[in-house]
Amino acid sequence: MKRVIRVSKSIAVAIGLVIISSCDDFLDVNTSPNNLPAAEIQYILPGSQLGVGFTLGNTIQLVTSLWVQHMAGTGTQSDPYDRYNIGPSEMDNEWIGIYANLLDDLQQVKTQGRAEGNFVHAGMAGILQAYVWTVTTDMWGDVPFTQALNFDADPTPAYDPQQNIYAGIITILNEGLADLGKTNVLASSEGDLIYGGSVDKWTRMANSLKLKLYVQSRKKDAANATARINELITQNKFITSNADNFNVPFFASSGAQNPLYQYNHLTRPNDLIASTRFLDSLNALNDPRLPVLLTQTNGAYVGYDNGAHTLLNFTNANRSRWGLYIVGKGQTASNGTINVAVANDQAPMRLITSYMVYYWLAEAALTLGTTGNPATLYRQALEANFNDISTFLGATYTPANFTANGQAYTNARVAAFNAQPTTEGKLNVLIRDKWVSSAGNSYEAYNDYRRTGYPRLALPQNALAGVNRIPTRWPYALNELQSNKENIPQGLGTYPAGFLVPVWWMQ
Repeated sequence: MKRVIRVSKSIAVAIGLVIISSCDDFLDVNTSPNNLPAAEIQYILPGSQLGVGFTLGNTIQLVTSLWVQHMAGTGTQSDPYDRYNIGPSEMDNEWIGIYANLLDDLQQVKTQGRAEGNFVHAGMAGILQAYVWTVTTDMWGDVPFTQALNFDADPTPAYDPQQNIYAGIITILNEGLADLGKTNVLASSEGDLIYGGSVDKWTRMANSLKLKLYVQSRKKDAANATARINELITQNKFITSNADNFNVPFFASSGAQNPLYQYNHLTRPNDLIASTRFLDSLNALNDPRLPVLLTQTNGAYVGYDNGAHTLLNFTNANRSRWGLYIVGKGQTASNGTINVAVANDQAPMRLITSYMVYYWLAEAALTLGTTGNPATLYRQALEANFNDISTFLGATYTPANFTANGQAYTNARVAAFNAQPTTEGKLNVLIRDKWVSSAGNSYEAYNDYRRTGYPRLALPQNALAGVNRIPTRWPYALNELQSNKENIPQGLGTYPAGFLVPVWWMQ
């Protein structure tokens, strides 16, 4: 694993801004910066927080939105990804950005924070680091973990099994929670862009992440997942209010805007079009969320078939893209299209929300029998999602009758859930709505699909030869295959066969 010069601190203008781009612009240097001066943790932390938002909002979001068929690829980059033609060379930037920037910077905040007596900051960093580790192992499966961040001593770190990584993440979360309960020299609000230093909100985020981990791995050890989830329910410290959502904020300054807005409306407006599969599902159920999730074109919603393998140019790419709830509020024409010149580009990256928590609790109650009524929790998930949409958009941009239509839709969907005679049928109904609620954070929908098989998705047209199902993990980065090949797990270093092997929690 290469040691890469960290450039994040120099990008910071006032708040330690880190921007992780999907457009091949990382500094990739085989130099160990042993003599870099220590930075103050209140400036490293916000850069890392924004970096997490940009990481989840760039290539991870782009690829997973195609693979779960929220969107369809119509550009030179997105079209191959849509058809699963994404190889090791496309992974280097994400891998380096995660390991050499995010995880390493957060480790510095943890270590330095504890040494300086800033334990609350160390706790925030640890909990955020646990989230990054979760994303990393969910996308790649077995990855360097135990030896990963000691670049000089372990330039070729061993790969840990995903099962062990999940256990290690729980340990990191427990350590972070313990740090939150200790003293802090700095004001805890310094440098915390997400929660403003609120220990209660960070505690809720950590417990919600634990819930996600146990639900995600429920097929491997149902008894343990059931016991641990019930313990968390008893503690009653989840994100259950949208005011506590784990959202990464974005800003109006250039380079700090919502990455989906940048990609889908500014820099590459013809690369990512609403998937026909997603659009048809929204229309079929008369889902009131349609006008806030996708834009119209000439008064209509127009999608594109996944894998159609036709590149659209500016003159004919007059189709639906991500809408106001996903990219930000803005002045709209009568047909609902975004006026890019005046659009608000500051919608947050919604990473863990109250409605996600209610969906996880509903799934656990349904499949494991944990505390709670699955139908009631499903209702709470939908209501929280609709409430978050209307609160974010405000009166100006919320569609007419949105609240009433949302309540009618919720009643109908819960009735459909209750009418299903089997657990599997109920799970299908539940995850379909979670798929819609995950628009803008398709990473979560990708996890759900791999774990449950829902929603039911068909292969795209013109899928890569040899790929007969939606890939179950990402290929390892080319740099890893070349410099650390002796540690690549057997059978996972080949392409494309390797990314069809299920991750641990799927099996």
